[in-house]
Amino acid sequence: MTTAALPRMRTIPQAFKEIKSIDPNTSITVSVLRRLVKEGAIETVTIEHKRLINMDLLFSWLSCYNERATHCCTTNVQ
Repeated sequence: MTTAALPRMRTIPQAFKEIKSIDPNTSITVSVLRRLVKEGAIETVTIEHKRLINMDLLFSWLSCYNERATHCCTTNVQ
């Protein structure tokens, strides 16, 4: 039997803290993360009242975002 890696799921504030710990000078804020989730740019999983972000997908989205484009290379969200 093989076991898949467990995704690193975080709430929006927890995701922000993790980003901040990696990059203390980040311009990303909790408000930015909330807006990206609300706009559908970043997918979440809702469990009860908590919206959880897969950190690997978030980092992938952030690392491939092209400011000159209107979307990220990993999604079709405009």
